[in-house]
Amino acid sequence: MPWLLNALYLLLGSLLSPWLVYRAFRTRRPRGSWTQKFLGFVPAASANSSNVGLHSRCGGETVIWMHGVSVGEVQLLKPLFDELRIRNPDAKFAISTTTPTGMELAKKLFVDELVFFFPFDFTWSMTRALNSIKPTILVLGELELWPNLIALLHKRHVPVCVVNGRLSERSFRDYYKHRWVTRSMFTKLRLVAAQDTTYADRFVACGVEQDRVYVTGSTKFDNVIFDRHHQHVDNLRRLVGLDDSETVWIVGSTQAPEERCAVEAFKILSSEFPDLRLVVVPRHQDRFESVFQELQSLGVDPLRMSTLRGEVAKSDWQVCLVDTIGELRWWWGLADIAIVGGSFGDRGGQNMLEPAAYGANVAFGPNTSNFRDIAEILLRADGATRLSELTEMLPWTREQLRNPEPGRDRGTNAQAIIRKHQGALKRTAEALQTIIEQTAARPREAGVQYSDERLSDRFSERSESIPSREI
Repeated sequence: MPWLLNALYLLLGSLLSPWLVYRAFRTRRPRGSWTQKFLGFVPAASANSSNVGLHSRCGGETVIWMHGVSVGEVQLLKPLFDELRIRNPDAKFAISTTTPTGMELAKKLFVDELVFFFPFDFTWSMTRALNSIKPTILVLGELELWPNLIALLHKRHVPVCVVNGRLSERSFRDYYKHRWVTRSMFTKLRLVAAQDTTYADRFVACGVEQDRVYVTGSTKFDNVIFDRHHQHVDNLRRLVGLDDSETVWIVGSTQAPEERCAVEAFKILSSEFPDLRLVVVPRHQDRFESVFQELQSLGVDPLRMSTLRGEVAKSDWQVCLVDTIGELRWWWGLADIAIVGGSFGDRGGQNMLEPAAYGANVAFGPNTSNFRDIAEILLRADGATRLSELTEMLPWTREQLRNPEPGRDRGTNAQAIIRKHQGALKRTAEALQTIIEQTAARPREAGVQYSDERLSDRFSERSESIPSREI
């Protein structure tokens, strides 16, 4: 089976190689990423890190490998990392990601940890990476399963855990349709901390043992900031010269044509509301330049954050283009009105909890399949607004500017409902800690199986507030 997968990966890679080479040059991927991805070479850790020499260490130490595909998952892992660091002060951590933007953010968030690109799922690359890291446990943010990796970890008796687990309807259909191939991966998972009962049901249907699936809730409710005067928010406010006399409208995590629609609406609204400021934050780094050119073609000369040198005066801009990575969560703290992009096309929406936690007047489009339950929770609590199509952006925003009080009430409602749903982070950390302790306590020799002690026997005692599963 492994050789067949390797052959299929190589065939697919050969077919896609022209596109991959083009994309590598276009996105200017960091040096060394291909040796890490294709060959599985794990770099040395930061010179300041307690993880120096991690890849040449002897066995016996606790090594927690955490993986997040891109920016969203990397951000999701940071508070969980902090929790596990407190519970395991002597443990070493390895953080992997797949995308260049994920790598850029991971290096900012995990300054003193080993950070590397997730290898391609070839047996040789995964084996070399595993020999370097020697993980005690692998923690996957949301979901990214690769058959060779799962099989290799299973042979080494290293538990694989999925946190903040979600299986979209489309992904579930694909996995279930091909379960004769995918089921073996799911059966090897040691823990799935699912966001809700629907996702839990889907994991079980795909093959995860029922007593290894728990509904812990979404850690996204814990990974938010409520303070509009957080240091990073105040730094941005000072940097771009904003004060309380201005109304800030942020359209974030955008995809085409959401930026164009926002700028065209702003050009109409700014004559009626001269103190209005628009901040546009595209979702993907490789679109930054094209969005900048599009804004210029619309007759706008935006303040461009990537070229900003020092603080700017209040009157120096009306439209700001945020073409930097990992800062949107702080920009939301400046928003009076927030429209969460990626929700008017086919992308499935982006995280609306961040602006909602600041108490902004939040809206998003009709397609929020990636955040289905979070969107519904906010809507039921009158903490957000759903727009049915992109053309509603202008009239809705105009109404909020003319009559801001209902929007402030929605912001207050959103903060209250988010606080009510917090706690998943602690529950997830407790579940992982149980497995870490079980794994560290057992011998590491080949042939030793998982402990017979049921996770549920200990975890249920430590986390009585976990919602009961309906599986």
